[in-house]
Amino acid sequence: MIPPSPRTNDPAVIEHRLLDLAYTTDSPLTAPLLAYYVPCSIEDADKVLSRLAAEDRLRLDVDDDGNITYTLPGRVRVHAPRPVALVRHAEAPLLQRHEPSPAVAAVLSLVVPGAGQLYAGRPLGALFWFFIVSCGYLLLIFPGLVLHIMCIASAAAAAHGERRGMMA
Repeated sequence: MIPPSPRTNDPAVIEHRLLDLAYTTDSPLTAPLLAYYVPCSIEDADKVLSRLAAEDRLRLDVDDDGNITYTLPGRVRVHAPRPVALVRHAEAPLLQRHEPSPAVAAVLSLVVPGAGQLYAGRPLGALFWFFIVSCGYLLLIFPGLVLHIMCIASAAAAAHGERRGMMA
């Protein structure tokens, strides 16, 4: 879900969004429509529309029922570019790659041998280190500790190498 845009009362922003609305839709321009589109208060939208009509940049029309609409002289509809928020959302990959931290990789491998390699994006290395360190602990404590320390260093190096590769 795309978060709502923050409300504004800046006349320049309202005018910019008015032009966007005028050139990308065929809808009659009204203060409530502009207020919805910007988003801003109806009063702020009405002030901008009234000022532009007073400057003869918009034409003010009042129908028989008293409804006020504005028209932009020479208005031609153009195709709108895709909204940036929707483009980012639609083109975002399902699983976004993160920049692995060597410190996090080291801590993960300290807790579970191979978890840091898995975090750094090296699943085969993770399996290898988990198996080797587990075998080291099964034989004797000392070989397991040495291999575990090597596993932690390897995880940090893998994350650092992956990080460097992402920056290039």
